[in-house]
Amino acid sequence: MSNRLFGTDGMRGRAGEEPLTAATLERLGRILGARLGGPGRAVLLGHDGRESGEELTAALVEGLNAAGCDADVLGLAPTPAVMFLTGDGPYDAGVVVSASHNPAEDNGVKLLGGDGAKLADAEEEAIERALRRGEPAAAAAVPGRRRRVQAQVGDYLAWLRNTAFPDLDLRGWKVVLDAANGAWSRLGPRVLQAFGAEVVPVNAAPDGRNINLDCGALHPQKVATAVVEHGACAGLSVDGDGDRGLIADGDGRVLDGDAILAGLGRHMMERGELTGGTVVATVMSNLALEQWLRAVGADLHRTPVGDRHVAAALREHGWCLGGEKSGHILFGPEHDFRGDGLYTFLRVAQALVREGKALTEFAAGYADLPQTLLNLPARARRPLAELPRLSAEIARLDREMGPHGRSVVRFSGTELLLRIMVEGDSEELVEDAVSRLRAAAEADGILAE
Repeated sequence: MSNRLFGTDGMRGRAGEEPLTAATLERLGRILGARLGGPGRAVLLGHDGRESGEELTAALVEGLNAAGCDADVLGLAPTPAVMFLTGDGPYDAGVVVSASHNPAEDNGVKLLGGDGAKLADAEEEAIERALRRGEPAAAAAVPGRRRRVQAQVGDYLAWLRNTAFPDLDLRGWKVVLDAANGAWSRLGPRVLQAFGAEVVPVNAAPDGRNINLDCGALHPQKVATAVVEHGACAGLSVDGDGDRGLIADGDGRVLDGDAILAGLGRHMMERGELTGGTVVATVMSNLALEQWLRAVGADLHRTPVGDRHVAAALREHGWCLGGEKSGHILFGPEHDFRGDGLYTFLRVAQALVREGKALTEFAAGYADLPQTLLNLPARARRPLAELPRLSAEIARLDREMGPHGRSVVRFSGTELLLRIMVEGDSEELVEDAVSRLRAAAEADGILAE
C-alpha cells in the first residue's frame, strides 16, 4: 500500500487490488467494529450496484461481525439514503461501498459516523494507521449478526415525500431520469412518481458492469437530448452512487452545479432564506458564479475541493447552500448537509412551483466565463512547493491575470491525476495560461508518460 488510503471522498481504487481486496476490507471491518466498541453496536451498509459491491460488502460485514458488531445490509442504495438511514436509525456508523462516478472496475469505501455524516478526518486517519500496521483486531467472544434490510430504503422515499416536500406537486411534469445504471436505478423513478411526475427512466438497468458507462452525470448531454426527444420539461442525470446531479431544461440546456447554485442562490436570497447571504463553493467553481451572486447581493465563500469541505463550512458558519460544479449540492440542517441528486432536483422544482415559472427560466442568463480543465496522469502526488517550475508559473500567471482570470492547480484526491483549471475573460487568455502550466508541469517531470 502506498500514499494515503482515504482521499477526499473515502477509499477508492481498482476492485480486487489493494487496498480493495476482501482480506483488507475484512480487517477494515474488524478495526471499525473494535473502535465502535464491538458488541451491542450496529452498522448500516449499502452499495451502488458494481459487480464487486456484494463481495466487498460481505468482507466488511465479516469483519464487523467478528468484532461483535451487528451489520444491516441494504444492498443497492444511494449514498444519501444510506446517510439518512444511518443518522435516523439505531446505528453507530454507516458504510457505503461505492466509487461514485468512477468506472465499474473501480470501487471504494466511504465511512459514516452515527449521525450519517462522513467520518471526521482524524477518525479516518486513526483507522488508516491501524490498517497499515497490519495488526489483527481481537475477535469478540460473541460475533455480531447480519441482516438484509433492503426494505428500509423505502423509508427515505417516505421522508422525502412526507417530511421534506409535503406540499410539492409535480403533476404535469414529464421528467427524464438518467440513473447512470447505479444506485438510484430502482428508487429514483419511484421518488419522482410519488410527487406525481411522469417519469422516463433511462440507464436504469444496472448489471454490475455498466455503471456510469457513457451515461449519468458525467455525460449530461445525453439526458438533455432525451428531454427534447421525449418532449419532457426536465431531465436529471445522477452519478453512480446518486450524491450528485445535473439538470437539463426543456430546451436541452444543461445546468451544472454552478448554474444550480446560481438559480437557487438568487431564489433563496429574494425570499430571505439564504442564511448569512452566502453560498459556499469550491475553488473549482467558475468566476461567473461569484459575479452572479454579487449582483443579487450575495457572497461566495470558497473552500478546497471536496464536498466534505463545503459541508464543514456550512456547519461552521450556519449557512444553508453550497456545492461543487460537478453537481454535489449541499443544503443546511434540514437535509443534514448531504449531497443528493434527487433532493437537489426537488429543491429546484419547489422553487419553480413557488414562482410559477418553467425550468427554462431558472438561472436564465447565467453563463460561465471561458474555462479549461485538464486532467493529466501524474507519476505521484507531491506538494506544489516541491515542483519549482510549476509553482513559479502559477505565481507568474496570478500576477499577470489579476482580476481577469484565475488558475487552480492541484492533485486529485481520488485518482493519480494533476488537475489544471484556468478561467478568464477570454479564450485566448485561458488557452495561453493552460499551455504554460502544462509545460511547467512537464519540465518538473511530474507527468506520467
